[in-house]
Amino acid sequence: MPDNLEASFFKEVRKLKQKQRKLLMWRVGLILLLLILVSGLAYSCYQGASILLTGNLITGISILIFSVLGLVLVVRLLIFLIKNRQILEYSNHPLLTSISWQFSRLKQVKRKYVLGWGLLLIALIYQSNPSFIHQPINNFIDFVVHKPAPPTLNSPWPWKDHEAIHPVVANMPANIETTIESVARYIAQNESDPYLRIKAIHDYVVSRVTYDLDVLKTGIRPSQDAQTVFRTHKAVCEGYANLFMALGQSMGVDVVYISGKIRRDLAPIDLIPKLFRLLNSDYDWTNHAWNAVKILDNWQLVDTTWDDGNSSEFGSSYSTNYLMIPPQVMSISHFPKHLNWQLLQHLEDYNTFENKPVITPQFAIDKLTLVSPTEYQTKVQKSAEIKIATYPSYQKRIVALFTKVQTTESSSWDLPSSGDFLESDKNQQIKQQDIGRCRSQINAAKETQISCQFPNTGDYQVFLFSLEGKANVDFLGQLKFQVLGS
Repeated sequence: MPDNLEASFFKEVRKLKQKQRKLLMWRVGLILLLLILVSGLAYSCYQGASILLTGNLITGISILIFSVLGLVLVVRLLIFLIKNRQILEYSNHPLLTSISWQFSRLKQVKRKYVLGWGLLLIALIYQSNPSFIHQPINNFIDFVVHKPAPPTLNSPWPWKDHEAIHPVVANMPANIETTIESVARYIAQNESDPYLRIKAIHDYVVSRVTYDLDVLKTGIRPSQDAQTVFRTHKAVCEGYANLFMALGQSMGVDVVYISGKIRRDLAPIDLIPKLFRLLNSDYDWTNHAWNAVKILDNWQLVDTTWDDGNSSEFGSSYSTNYLMIPPQVMSISHFPKHLNWQLLQHLEDYNTFENKPVITPQFAIDKLTLVSPTEYQTKVQKSAEIKIATYPSYQKRIVALFTKVQTTESSSWDLPSSGDFLESDKNQQIKQQDIGRCRSQINAAKETQISCQFPNTGDYQVFLFSLEGKANVDFLGQLKFQVLGS
């Protein structure tokens, strides 16, 4: 066979193979696109459990396939470079000739392939670590657009004069609640005070939305965008924060969505079935979302999720404890991904955050000071001493209970709510016999001194409460003690 005929034959074969590969890629791409579109349409239209699971599965498979294709292309590129390197090693080209030869080979690679490889690499990086891509963007937006800084003006917190739901929200006509914009417009027209406007938005979200406990129990997560939450009246923290932000922005207020973490021992682990926790052992259950809102040129922090008590598992009823809460109090339980949203004069790292004693907003509202211990977990020998400073006219009695930390993660969510504290309930997760009482007394320095005698070695949690009368019980915080052998 003549050389030119043989070369032409192989050239045509290569063209045919390239055409077949392109056709295959087009078909695979169209199938993946159709799967994504169908799952997205089903997700939007039906919101059903089986549809959601199917949609999530298809979406996950699509990402996996794209990742595998990207890896294949990267491996092929590496093989190509290695082969050419071997050619260079066996040739006697001088260094400059070798470099120019490599550049000439690179010029033969079509730009669209280089672009495709680059985009796939970016997609793979994003898939493995999303924060690597969007964190610099968010930081840029924070510094340039939002400019978070500690507030210089105090908010009305604690809301002693406004403990009830705002009357504009409580008496809102049903025909107003047709759109997010109409609700925001109605609040703006009927409330002129900038702080009370934000309280009205907060109260609307807290009073109209119910925490979707099924998400924790089943893992099926409906859409958490503001419109869906407004329509269904059910959400998790993400949905609460999105609706609050949408209402504020519709009113012309600067509102920011903040994502981050809560304390490990405050995560509602025990509301999640053990099997589901086992199947999702790598999931971070401390993930949380809240908001920052700008009022009178000062950023204030708001967590509508934690102020919503309309689910019995989440304790008492409506609250304003996390409405424009001081940053130093919020920083005890909330740790934002972007540290500037701590709104503290001196930013804290995650280890400092987790080592703080867990005290609630009520502790700050009562103007109490934890004298000792100064860290969340302390090593002791058989007994622990806790000192809390109060102001002279403080009328409540501070008491403490302790329980041994179980092998499964426990938290303050295990405890009875304030209303159930003095009632017996055979279904309570913490049984009466599992609880020990600490001794409380007022020392010479007028401090409440609490002494806990632990029966055995191991880890114990101590829960602090304030009592006023027989029925009014407030949860003040919790501490951990590691009891060592004598």
